[in-house]
Amino acid sequence: MNASLSLRQRLDIYTLEMIIVLAVITLHDFLLSNVLPLPQVLRHSSLLQLRSLDHVASSVEYLVPIAVIGVMLVLWLAERNEWVRRLAVAYLIWVTLRLVLKISLVMYIIASRPQNGVGVLLKDAIVLWVVIFFLFSIWYWIIDGGGPDARRDGNVHRFDFHFPQRNAGMSGWEDWQPGFWDYFFLGFCGSTQFALGDTNVLSSRAKFLLMLQVTLSLAVIVYIASIAISLIH
Repeated sequence: MNASLSLRQRLDIYTLEMIIVLAVITLHDFLLSNVLPLPQVLRHSSLLQLRSLDHVASSVEYLVPIAVIGVMLVLWLAERNEWVRRLAVAYLIWVTLRLVLKISLVMYIIASRPQNGVGVLLKDAIVLWVVIFFLFSIWYWIIDGGGPDARRDGNVHRFDFHFPQRNAGMSGWEDWQPGFWDYFFLGFCGSTQFALGDTNVLSSRAKFLLMLQVTLSLAVIVYIASIAISLIH
């Protein structure tokens, strides 16, 4: 009985789901063209300070995700689920900062020199927009109430989002808990409606993340995509 309990703790489906989702968000680099990945932008930049970062960016672009995902798997097998969540938050910060820098550099490149591959640019803009709402879906999923494991175990001190299903007295929704796809819906709404639909934002950190998501989505849609479409015409 004790061995079975230990196995269930080690193979925590919520923690494994977190690791898989973080691994998937890393794959967007393979979908982008050579115009947009960070090392390529630095290599073709006219700013010497940016080009000097090319070697560093090239080395960390793929090594960091492999190392982080590997360490999280080891921690998961060692039943250190809390450390997996801490490392996941740190990794999300790294991915978010890298995405902000990438979009900023792309906007600089577009403004500084003509774009030859308009269709490629438009495709990259779509990929970036999808990555934005997917990334912030993960943020919302991980931070709300202390994470999916805290919500499952009932150790929530304060929620970051108020879903309408959490209202007391709603027939058929007793003991309801949001899953990843509920937060995926929030991320999609944040990039399309620039709000979270029927869900209220409660905490300051959630409001900051929503503001950042809206800003990045506007940068991609209004600036990058609009320029690509105008060049087509």
